[in-house]
Amino acid sequence: MKSFKRGSITVDILIAGVVLTAGIAASMYLFRLGFNYLEKANTAQLIATKVSQTPALLRTLDFSQEEGIEDLGDGVTLKWSAKLIAKSRPERVGETKMLAMHELYLYEVTLNYHYKDTVRSYKVNIFRSKALASPEELGF
Repeated sequence: MKSFKRGSITVDILIAGVVLTAGIAASMYLFRLGFNYLEKANTAQLIATKVSQTPALLRTLDFSQEEGIEDLGDGVTLKWSAKLIAKSRPERVGETKMLAMHELYLYEVTLNYHYKDTVRSYKVNIFRSKALASPEELGF
């Protein structure tokens, strides 16, 4: 009867060791999985922050260059390309024909945000105007 108790304790210790090892392995896997999801969330948040800052940058870009690269900080770069969709010079306002003070441009701009191995792409249409003459030159 004594040998039966000794063997039972050995089996109990082996089972406890297997359960402990499985628990540690599962915990390590879940920590790795959680870290990966946290890294993806941080990447998405960082790019979203840079996207919200982009309208101010777009006001300063020269779309006649057609493409460019801008460093947005924090390891995020913006690669953009612009395509002129339409150009207009209105000559008529109402029933009277008068010289236009502005030339109008419509661009389709593709924005590619790069951060580490992640790329997010967006397309926006941007309206621009260029003054052809000052109001003083036109008699206003």
